[in-house]
Amino acid sequence: MSLASQVTLNSITAPLSARSAEIASASDEALMDDFRAGGDERVFEELVRRHSAPACRAALAILGSIGAAEDAVQESFLRLVRARRAWRPGSVYRSWFYSILRNVCRDELRRCARPTQDPIQPGLPAAHEPSAALELREQAAAAARAFAELPEGEREVLSLRVHGGLEFSQVAEAVGISTEAAKKRACRALELLRRRLSGRLTAR
Repeated sequence: MSLASQVTLNSITAPLSARSAEIASASDEALMDDFRAGGDERVFEELVRRHSAPACRAALAILGSIGAAEDAVQESFLRLVRARRAWRPGSVYRSWFYSILRNVCRDELRRCARPTQDPIQPGLPAAHEPSAALELREQAAAAARAFAELPEGEREVLSLRVHGGLEFSQVAEAVGISTEAAKKRACRALELLRRRLSGRLTAR
């Protein structure tokens, strides 16, 4: 490669590398400001990279189906693209995005009436599976069933808090309630889980 070609290549790749570094180090809110203004596909890809996994865990806990959760996350990001002009600078990205995810999950729950399966599938135990491992699998399945049976409001708050990793203030903004109400719903959810799991485990 000639010196002139190398200089030309460097002049192209250097700004791209700088832009990639800028995107990787930016806050979610700065990325959303950028995406609202210009629709840069690399900015959107970074938001998806950061948030798709926790969003999928939160949706799975709400919907009880891996397939439905993945579809809900995909639909939520599509809605983000369509609604990017509605983003208000100064907003908290996680609260804004998870409010979209919550609405998508609610639409799916209304469509299906109830979760279709447990988020953790116990499967069939191996013929010679150690008793301790089998007990852990049974406990995990019982916890998944108990979570799926929570009232919708309590389930979504606990899902956003535990699986989405949101602060209570962010959960409250996403759900449309006060921070205190979000904390109370989470406490009720945990108490219901404790009672249900206690009853099931002692009944074994």
